Amino acid sequence: MSFCLWDSKLTDYDMMSTPFQRDVLKELSTACKTQGIMFCTYFSICDWHHPDYPTDSPGGRAVKSNPNMDRYLTYMKGHLRELIDGYGPLGILWFDGEWEKPWTHEHGLDLYAYVRSLQKDILINNRVDKGRRGMHGDTTSEEYAGDYDTPEQRIGGFHRDRPWETCMTICRQWAWKPDDQLKSLEECVRTLIHTVGGDGNLLLNVGPMPDGRIEPRQAERLREMGQWLERHGEGIYGTRGGPFMPSKWGASTCKDDQVYLFVTEWPAEGPLRLPPLGQTITGGKTMSGDEVAVQQSESEITVALPTSKRDSIATVVILSVDGRAVDIPSVKVP
Repeated sequence: MSFCLWDSKLTDYDMMSTPFQRDVLKELSTACKTQGIMFCTYFSICDWHHPDYPTDSPGGRAVKSNPNMDRYLTYMKGHLRELIDGYGPLGILWFDGEWEKPWTHEHGLDLYAYVRSLQKDILINNRVDKGRRGMHGDTTSEEYAGDYDTPEQRIGGFHRDRPWETCMTICRQWAWKPDDQLKSLEECVRTLIHTVGGDGNLLLNVGPMPDGRIEPRQAERLREMGQWLERHGEGIYGTRGGPFMPSKWGASTCKDDQVYLFVTEWPAEGPLRLPPLGQTITGGKTMSGDEVAVQQSESEITVALPTSKRDSIATVVILSVDGRAVDIPSVKVP
């Protein structure tokens, strides 16, 4: 970890050594607990500032003359203990910076076990180890540590067998940048839909401005997403992805005896055609309560809705089935 946003007893390179002199992490942790939000932290494995870490700025391309990786590991573990003991329990420790050469698979296994010894029920992403397949983010083998995968700036593929989380920026940059290109509400919501429809979780990054505030236009986009979720969140929260895999037409989720279709692109002519499910559909309606014409045969399912009833971002159609929707095998939509 380079600069500590908390009052560290292991270094003076922290918030308490700045003119601000406030423990930002403690304030965030307390606020999250007050609001019932699970508090999670980001931690960088690479540390170009610390004299014992082997690489240096700019970008880790320089090499320090007298590094000591074992001593650095002890220092890093001390920071992790400070985080968990002083600000936990944490929901997630989100590691990053594992791609540099000094970090090894053995380091990853050791660090994963150490963090678990501090808090048994914590979630740890796959960047604690060396098994991530680049920006695709999926772990290449079960020999590598990490509880879930982290596709970056892209939506992960449909995957029900291993947890994954798309990490994506609300603008183009991870850190705040003046006049950065902001994603539209349609793009943000459709990213959420296709991620959840693939059985993943969405981490939508918002970088604070230098004064700590969230840029007003980004805050407004988040409020707009919240308003969309107030209307359609039934098909997002507590669901699993599928059974229809995401593709150009949209995506689906399921829970209990219902399948939620998020239709983002209707056919130019005729109804939406989907593969059969293997369960009987007992009813169909939109999230707003409009009746939907649904026909089911052995070869296909058709879903028809007048253009005037369709939503410009995503039309949410609820199909009721005669069994547990999550038991329906996943299927690709041609």
